[in-house]
Amino acid sequence: MRTLRAGTWKTSRSKRAGSGFTLIELMVVLFVIGLIATLVFPSFGSFELSRLKSEARRLQAATTLTYNLAVMEKANYRLAFDLDAQCWWAEKKQGPVYVPASNDLLLKHCLPESVWIEELEVMDRRLNRSGQEYVYFSPFGYSEPARIYLTNESGQVGSGYTLFIQSATGAIQVYEGRKEYHDLEQKPNP
Repeated sequence: MRTLRAGTWKTSRSKRAGSGFTLIELMVVLFVIGLIATLVFPSFGSFELSRLKSEARRLQAATTLTYNLAVMEKANYRLAFDLDAQCWWAEKKQGPVYVPASNDLLLKHCLPESVWIEELEVMDRRLNRSGQEYVYFSPFGYSEPARIYLTNESGQVGSGYTLFIQSATGAIQVYEGRKEYHDLEQKPNP
């Protein structure tokens, strides 16, 4: 067995007692945490904006696909919007009723909580902020002109996107920010 001398016991005991953090070490750790936080939290805001942009593009693609299917299949289609649940999907007319489209890309899609459709306006109908609304696409290449405004909770200027569905071509234009029909008359197409 080993025996400890009196001086050795004190040295090893003082090493254990001093094994905590010094004030300088704590300050360095807090500085690093603060630096990481300043880099991460501004990115969180841009993450919300990228999510909004992604949802606008997804709706743009779904609209284009719905238009193309209506023309290619020579069938009536419509995009259905449930503004209360913040969901949309495509439907195909079969006989006198519309049924959900069979294309996987057009199945019911609900927006994430941080993104929503604030306004949906189909030309010659009232502006909708709640309830259900439809945008119709004919087999002859005609669609109802509509304006859809998507936004999020960021509150930043230009944080929304306005989608305009053109009647003659079914093309959909996307503009940054909230736009009205009369704004289209003042700006050329991008």
